[in-house]
Amino acid sequence: MKMKTKNTTTLDLKKSTSWSPFGRGFVLTALVLASLALSPTAWTQSSECSSATLNGAYMGRSQGTLLGLPYSTLNRIEFDGNGAAAGSGTTVFNGVVSFPVITATYTVNSDCTGQINSVPPGLSQNFTIKSDGSQVFFIVTAHPAGAATISGEAVRLSKK
Repeated sequence: MKMKTKNTTTLDLKKSTSWSPFGRGFVLTALVLASLALSPTAWTQSSECSSATLNGAYMGRSQGTLLGLPYSTLNRIEFDGNGAAAGSGTTVFNGVVSFPVITATYTVNSDCTGQINSVPPGLSQNFTIKSDGSQVFFIVTAHPAGAATISGEAVRLSKK
């Protein structure tokens, strides 16, 4: 849209206000980095974590592929604060729905990282947990069925 100003100069408002996709991406990246720099102190990991950090009921969800096919889960898991967990959920693997029962053991390192080993044997996940225990991000590192690219997060619903 062209517009005449008082001194009869023509301005092309479309050109002056449009951004290239690169410019938009750069600004978005800068905003994301700024938000990370200003993130809550719970992510600074200034507090040490332990098995007691994972404590209570969590709702977890994950997505990815298993053997190159679509895979997603929604689970409710109780962590006891001492290295054991149990729960149940819903899994959809390539369109087939199942309802697994979950039993697991876990370890939490002082830097708020850790590992969960679940039944069936051979299922392992690495995770990072907020130092207040309210949120966990995880990735499957081994699956008994084969190649997996599955990751997700869990949020605490209640403490024990």
